[in-house]
Amino acid sequence: MIIDTKDKIKIYSTGTYLPEEIIKSDDIFADIKTEIKYGIPESWMSDQMGIIERRVAPDCSAPSSLAIPAAQEAIDNLTGVNPDHIDLVIFCGIERDQPEPATAHTIQNALGLNARKVFDVANACYGFMDGIETASAYISAGLARYALIVTGEISFKISRAISDHLKNAEVTLPRARQLLGGLSVGDAGGAVIVGNSDDGVSGFNFFNTSCDSRHVDKCFYKRKPDGSLEGQMLMAKIVAYGMRMHRGLMKEIMDRKGFRDYDWLITHQTGKRNFNAIAEMGVIDKQHMTKTYDTLGNVTTATFAHNFKLLCSGNIQKGSRVGGWFAGSGLTVGQFCYTT
Repeated sequence: MIIDTKDKIKIYSTGTYLPEEIIKSDDIFADIKTEIKYGIPESWMSDQMGIIERRVAPDCSAPSSLAIPAAQEAIDNLTGVNPDHIDLVIFCGIERDQPEPATAHTIQNALGLNARKVFDVANACYGFMDGIETASAYISAGLARYALIVTGEISFKISRAISDHLKNAEVTLPRARQLLGGLSVGDAGGAVIVGNSDDGVSGFNFFNTSCDSRHVDKCFYKRKPDGSLEGQMLMAKIVAYGMRMHRGLMKEIMDRKGFRDYDWLITHQTGKRNFNAIAEMGVIDKQHMTKTYDTLGNVTTATFAHNFKLLCSGNIQKGSRVGGWFAGSGLTVGQFCYTT
């Protein structure tokens, strides 16, 4: 269902944060000894998924550890807007610092903000887009002037658990292949500050989202009773189903809006296969798609902030039409159009 924005909601600033440590995919696979144990080349992830390396936060990190510096950068980059007018703070990470209170409170307190509405939303990798759409609705309804949408992801701890399991346990080859996608994630923080457009042109034009909850088993992780992590990431099936859903959304947009062309496209960065599949749909050429999966891996909910910042750091022109294609396990798939 296409949701037209009542008013143009504009991104006023962006902030990102990356931990210092870099771990290469080939080193992860070498440590597991995938060639010896499973007959899987140690270069499999860098060759097949295109993920060369990722950033990794210290073991003691909480989601807010990465979210707070990203949000601070967004505030520091804010021009012409009083931070005291940020009335809404939404934290959108897959994990929170604690069940109670909301991690958004931890972030607001650290930043010295005074928003009246402060809460968390969660929807796997799609959480940040849900945060933007929720903030847009609040602002359009006059319930907030500006909103901070922020995330911090420490997903590599899942990769550590999977790596230890593949290295130390007796795992069948089919099961090993189901787990390999879980080694693709990286840690990062991201934030944007949004508000009503000051020129009536820049901002989000519409959101179009679809869900198919029959795919809850394709990508998940959870804690077992003993506190250890378990999960899987069936990348081939996720990409196949996701692309099918994206085609459906694109048809809706064409039928309703009469266009399919963008000047630039920001996509969820799960790896080379998903990236190429979108490019092959003929929406746009690869040269006009942002790309971070090779050096950051899949930074889940932090993907949008890093790729929007990358896009704006280039030669993008005022009035350019930016498309967004994102997804999250469950399965949720969404597209948007944004005018710079």
